[in-house]
Amino acid sequence: MNDIKSEKVNKFYRLWTTGLDNVLSGYIYDENNDLLPTRYIFSHYATLLENFLDSSIEELEKINLLSGIRGVGKTTLFAQIFYARKFVKINKGYQKIFTQDYEKIYLDVSRLHLQGITLNDFFGLYEEIKGFRFETLNKKLLILLDEVHYDKQWGLFLKTLFDRTKGHKNILVIATGSSALNIKINPDLARRAYLEELYPLKFTEYLMLKENKFPVKNLSDSLSTMILKSKNAMDLYESLNSQSSTVNSFFASLPLGTEEEFLNTGGFPFTLKTKNKQKIYESIGNVIEKLIGKDILMLKKFNSETLSKINDLLYLLANSDTINYENLCSSLEINRRTLTSLLDVLVISGILIKLRSYGGKYTKIRKTPKYLFISPSLRSAILEGICPVEIKGKILEDYCSLIFIKDFKKLCPRIEFMYDSSKKGADFVLKNEDREIVIEIGFNKENYGIKQIKETAKRIKNFSYGIIIGSDELELVEDKFIKLPLKYWLLI
Repeated sequence: MNDIKSEKVNKFYRLWTTGLDNVLSGYIYDENNDLLPTRYIFSHYATLLENFLDSSIEELEKINLLSGIRGVGKTTLFAQIFYARKFVKINKGYQKIFTQDYEKIYLDVSRLHLQGITLNDFFGLYEEIKGFRFETLNKKLLILLDEVHYDKQWGLFLKTLFDRTKGHKNILVIATGSSALNIKINPDLARRAYLEELYPLKFTEYLMLKENKFPVKNLSDSLSTMILKSKNAMDLYESLNSQSSTVNSFFASLPLGTEEEFLNTGGFPFTLKTKNKQKIYESIGNVIEKLIGKDILMLKKFNSETLSKINDLLYLLANSDTINYENLCSSLEINRRTLTSLLDVLVISGILIKLRSYGGKYTKIRKTPKYLFISPSLRSAILEGICPVEIKGKILEDYCSLIFIKDFKKLCPRIEFMYDSSKKGADFVLKNEDREIVIEIGFNKENYGIKQIKETAKRIKNFSYGIIIGSDELELVEDKFIKLPLKYWLLI
């Protein structure tokens, strides 16, 4: 590094470290100077940090990548990890965090990029300032890299760092990126990193952050296990019924309309202090605009005319019960190849979830996939809260998709999520090895959607039982179907 660049990096380092407390204070304190609450995922990283300080992490855990769409709270999480001693309790098993001295550095890589400084440049100088080499580092060092994808060579940098520190466990790197594609497919980090994703809020997290109301311990895992692993519908009904008093008691203390408010506006932490719905929709709209203007451009090069179609595409998806490629191409005045590219990049960037049609390989390819939003708040914001009756069920489908990928995938890693594309088919088919569970959103449907489940049950190979979400009471129907009140689903 030449003297001019070295001086530039040194100046940035001094200014950055001097002002860091002020930069991060807004992410750890509220307007009353009280510590902001943590999300569930914080305990995962607090445990990781504790294990790191105890030298009990695995080699693969030394490099951690955290992806997720904008607005889900990645920077807030980083600030809480950086000031972990303020957020953990020593009596909860975090002794090392309190008692062990360790080095730590937090960097906003977008700020480095703005100054024309690479990660390699910065940490070359950092080694000089601290008087060590990564190969022989003899003190614990925590490195937090926010928006790491702004450095074009970030993957190579982290690969090199991993290789340089193979001889010890004195380094822990956690890096975030809004761009899921750059995080997930970077070839330099294959077999060298652990990947985690931060999703929009679930209902229980929403209550925890907004109302300081904590969920019933272990209830979410219990409900997931019941739904996915019951022997039959009777077994599922009895298991769910055993939790009815717990579920009803929990909801009895909530204000009326809490569930609807969450589904419409509660998916993102930054909206929780805002009461004006229109301002919330505008804020979520700004997240979408930044995702299009920054993240999607980094994922794939589209011309300005194609980029301008994304908002219209999202509106058409948000306002449609089913989609048709030909109709979308006609409405947007684009060809099918461009439409497919736009849909793919919206899925990879994390805003949409893609579900294939149930059936064999040929059927999955031939039938149009179903596209759902990663949070129902996204759909509501795009429609500015004006949802036609036929779209209200889609908001619950969005929330189901979040539960599928966040909770059900964790419990059953090999599970597949599909939908029945036939005319009267059910909303979801969950396939886990030799078991297939059919789920239908029952609101505004005759007989609460049992007809749809029966139609789908005829066509699938290993039908186990059907679940209709949206009834007033928990009910077993014909020994094959469960009518499930929404409140059970919200507590997963």
